[in-house]
Amino acid sequence: MKHLSKVLLLAAFVAFITVPQSIFAQSQDNQEIEADDEYEGDGDYYEDEEERLTPNGAGDQFISIQLMGAFPIGFGEELFPGGALSLGYHRFLTDMIAVGADMMFGYNPTIGSNIFTYIPFTVGITFQPYVWRFEFPMTVNVGMAIENYLQYNYFPGLFMKAQAGVYYRMNESWSFGGECNFIWMPQWYKDGSSEHYTALTATLGARYHF
Repeated sequence: MKHLSKVLLLAAFVAFITVPQSIFAQSQDNQEIEADDEYEGDGDYYEDEEERLTPNGAGDQFISIQLMGAFPIGFGEELFPGGALSLGYHRFLTDMIAVGADMMFGYNPTIGSNIFTYIPFTVGITFQPYVWRFEFPMTVNVGMAIENYLQYNYFPGLFMKAQAGVYYRMNESWSFGGECNFIWMPQWYKDGSSEHYTALTATLGARYHF
């Protein structure tokens, strides 16, 4: 009987030590599983739905700034290459389509050592597919421009711009890249004559996403 009592006491002591530890370990495992499930639901990556979220979605916005060289291909030989600076705001309607507005200041030197300047205000629509971190915006803009040469002003002047480029998404907030633009800016006069400013631009740009 003494031996049996000792065995029972030893078994009770071992159970007292091991059972709570087992229950505690199981509770910890359950908490870790719940935490993982919570992360999968709220994080940036989804195992069951998508490997990675799209870089842009409806409601996302960005501000763009672009510095460009402007190379006239119209206006005969009266203009020399110049430059331009553009500032824009855009908002995504879907993950690939955005609308926005841009303001630009551009200039070209003339053969008489004068300056032809233009300040367009445009609205536009952008289609932007993407591959990995690379984004490929294609945009059409239309609007009005204030044009000036010497003492002559032309307003409102029609301004149209088509552009395509590639940007690299550095992180959630910034992307950097370049574009090529085609600009058309006609001038119609009361005597029935007209002139058409056309140019190609090479652009370096930065975009801040929020």
